[in-house]
Amino acid sequence: MSLSDEALEALTALAGVALTQSNLESTLVEVCRIAARAVPNAEGASITTFPQGRPGALGDDEWSRTLDELQYAEHEGPCLDAFRTGNAFRVRDLGAEPRWPSYVPRAVKQGARSMMSMPMTAEGNVLGALNVYARVPDAFDAEAASVADIVAAHAGLACQVSTAYFGHRTLAEQLSEAMTSRAVIEQAKGVIMATNGGTPDDAFDMLVRLSQSSHRKLRVIAQEVVAKAGKQ
Repeated sequence: MSLSDEALEALTALAGVALTQSNLESTLVEVCRIAARAVPNAEGASITTFPQGRPGALGDDEWSRTLDELQYAEHEGPCLDAFRTGNAFRVRDLGAEPRWPSYVPRAVKQGARSMMSMPMTAEGNVLGALNVYARVPDAFDAEAASVADIVAAHAGLACQVSTAYFGHRTLAEQLSEAMTSRAVIEQAKGVIMATNGGTPDDAFDMLVRLSQSSHRKLRVIAQEVVAKAGKQ
């Protein structure tokens, strides 16, 4: 397989795409951008995912997303079948395609003439489909299909890695916030005991009452008590 320097560079970027984005959605949008650069003759790329069991489109451009969404509206099309069956679909000319009779005329009206839909899998499960579009017939040969398959495989892996990575990162952030809150609450209890006397439980009860009466978080009340003591 002979690829352009741009395609090779784009494919190389796939390796770490999940670690360079802020969430799963932005990761998959970046995969679409990579696909549009890497797949020969591609003019747009999108990914169909199924959050809460319903299809949703992510893409590097509005044209590709629209072509996906037309499939959802008609309840038929290559990306839906790629997800349902786990098979890849390469459509050489949408203008002469007898399958998907409701979707195809609408796609052609939008300017699409060639497309591929590749299943995205992880650990044997189909997570969605990578879709690549072109405005000319017979744009995608076997080499283009091979590249699209590679990108789809990385997209499935990126879903798996991103879910784990961002899940762990969120947990770490929550734990860090909890530890910070605990520390400032302990400081505030110390300030209250030094001012009013009483036990740690008495001081904590006072913080809770202040929080409830003001409808603000306990951590915010504790921060204010500590800040006020620091100014005295």
